[in-house]
Amino acid sequence: MKKCMRWRSFLLFASLLVSSAAHAYPGELHQQLTFLAAKQLSRCDALWSPSQDRQRDQSLLAMPGPIGRLSALDMRYVVRANVARSKSNFFGRMFRWNYFDVSSDSNDAVLGMFDTRFNSRFLAISDQLLNAPEKRDRLEAFGEVLSFLQDVSTPSRVVPVFTGRWWAFSLHDRFDRYSIDESRLEEDIGGLCQEVAENLNGFDGQDEQTSLRRLLGQTARDTMAAVNSDIAGMPASWTSFWQPSDKEPGGAFGEYGEAGNEFGNRVEFRCGSKDNDSMRCLLLKDDPLYQEFAFGRHREAVSATMLAMLLVQRQLQL
Repeated sequence: MKKCMRWRSFLLFASLLVSSAAHAYPGELHQQLTFLAAKQLSRCDALWSPSQDRQRDQSLLAMPGPIGRLSALDMRYVVRANVARSKSNFFGRMFRWNYFDVSSDSNDAVLGMFDTRFNSRFLAISDQLLNAPEKRDRLEAFGEVLSFLQDVSTPSRVVPVFTGRWWAFSLHDRFDRYSIDESRLEEDIGGLCQEVAENLNGFDGQDEQTSLRRLLGQTARDTMAAVNSDIAGMPASWTSFWQPSDKEPGGAFGEYGEAGNEFGNRVEFRCGSKDNDSMRCLLLKDDPLYQEFAFGRHREAVSATMLAMLLVQRQLQL
């Protein structure tokens, strides 16, 4: 009996130990997403500026109104905190896991001390953003808020799927390391500006914390919708990679599906109907289908970051 307890304790500790390394996007991708969002917003200004042509053509971009901009120095404080959260200290990551419960605003806890969801932490850091007396503290809190928003654009965080699989020698979800197609995102400037301007109007009349919480939830739900969507041209969906729980999708932990944790790699897996288990689907390394799915999630991360920047700068003097 004692040996069994020791073995269970070891397994629990090993899982917690590895989970401490299992964050979503690495710091360099957080930095890339945040700077890209700021750059796109500066380019949107030209599209949102009044002109005679724009006044004549009501179909052009709706203007979000006068909004201040963070200085270059301010942005560096924001990005530093944005990146730092993905590199938090060992004990912080062990006791506070980086998953989101799309079905609830509360956290799950293991043994009353391990927070397996970051829902409550997001509320706490957004409260700090609104109430910290010093500007530097508000900027750093804003950087953490953006980090949370970006993380819910990655499937494993919202399905959710436990990524620290020490028994499989796997520490990370492969999607989280998939490269960002920055040039394609920059080319989509018109679509992003239009989308962000329209979405901003939907937050009129809401307080800052409610707006940020709503944006977090909507971004997470968009990710869940993407995971549940079909893989183009195949009798399978992206749940072949991230399978939600049958009990409580978005709440209880799911698991990797038939394709496993192989996003971006060559993978062959069972697909089609249950009556025909001999059918196989095939994706190649860096398949265009991977590229399209990743672009959609990265675009969502940039769009949410842009919108958060506008919301906070419009409603709060940083």
